[in-house]
Amino acid sequence: MPSTFSIFVDSLPLGFRSSVMITSIFVGSMTSCERPETNLESAAAGPAVESSAEAAPSSSSGAIIYPSGSVTIRAGATAVYGDPADVDFGLVPPGSKLRTEIKLVNPTDKPVIIRAAVPTCQCTTVEVAGETIPPRGAVGIPMTLQVPSTTGDKKAAVNTVLDPGGKGPRLTLQAVSAYPVRSIPLYIDATQPPAGMTGSFRVESTDGQSFQVLSLNGRPAVTGGSGTAATSHEVFYDLTGETAETMPKWMLVETDHPEAPMIEMRVRHRWSMLPHQFPNYDLKIQFDGYVANVGVLPLNGSREFTVELKNFKGQTLRALRSVDRRFPVRLLQQIAGDGSRVRVTASISDANATPGPFISPVGFVTDRGEEIMFVIGTVR
Repeated sequence: MPSTFSIFVDSLPLGFRSSVMITSIFVGSMTSCERPETNLESAAAGPAVESSAEAAPSSSSGAIIYPSGSVTIRAGATAVYGDPADVDFGLVPPGSKLRTEIKLVNPTDKPVIIRAAVPTCQCTTVEVAGETIPPRGAVGIPMTLQVPSTTGDKKAAVNTVLDPGGKGPRLTLQAVSAYPVRSIPLYIDATQPPAGMTGSFRVESTDGQSFQVLSLNGRPAVTGGSGTAATSHEVFYDLTGETAETMPKWMLVETDHPEAPMIEMRVRHRWSMLPHQFPNYDLKIQFDGYVANVGVLPLNGSREFTVELKNFKGQTLRALRSVDRRFPVRLLQQIAGDGSRVRVTASISDANATPGPFISPVGFVTDRGEEIMFVIGTVR
């Protein structure tokens, strides 16, 4: 008997490749241009579905129709509800693609038409408008939460409109994007200085493996404790000496954890704003995240990274520009992704043989101009 929904995680190797994706949700049947190297499959507990493959045919829209009598109806339900209405994937690696199916269950004795299913974020959706939920049946909607390579809380939702009934259930997906070493909190809030300009944060392993903090922003890290390997460390920082030119956009925390050699924490301060955050900025490219973490970049070696460009269908990326000549970049491939997205694969090389953490601006050149994102890692 199948469970209410199944979760599929197509994750990239931690800290080595980034699929730079800001949270988005795709509803319906989808094909992925990921090259998953890790495929973790798990099932979340939920009410049993009394159905079979023959009893749940797929609609031409990609939705799955569960006929009358083929699903278990929640006791006391009198209106269409989501099963489950809220999906929490918990801690997941950056760059994960998380899949699930949410059912709209009709507990009444009359059919209900889905007039709309509108995501709260920019995405592609299967046109489920017009699908009919059978009496005491359900319509299953496949969904995907695309997690960016950046860390933090990721949320998305779909608002439904039904006939009869008007406003229907709100279906939500959420996850926390984190490496096997995560920071607490997830970012430095220095938006109201002097608050946040000095302080400390914790880094802890989510897999139970002991590690050491090697550096913070390329300098020796000041930590509490004995300085030996542990599953949790307190790291102290001081931004009071920074200027508009030197304020870091991210805290770069280097560790000896094999699956998290570099983790980043966004610094929120007026001097660390990214170009697209300024008013009246002419945005040329919408990145699904502005940082790609390549983990360890070998001395005199190279690493590949991937970047997703939003609303880029029909356009062409002309070139990549190495803003920092110590780290040459090369455009390898650009292919169509989900909906209007384009997936760019590139490589970055170490041309200076300088060990240690780095953050390298990379220019993406189009016919409309250039947009900057950042590649981070540590040269070893």
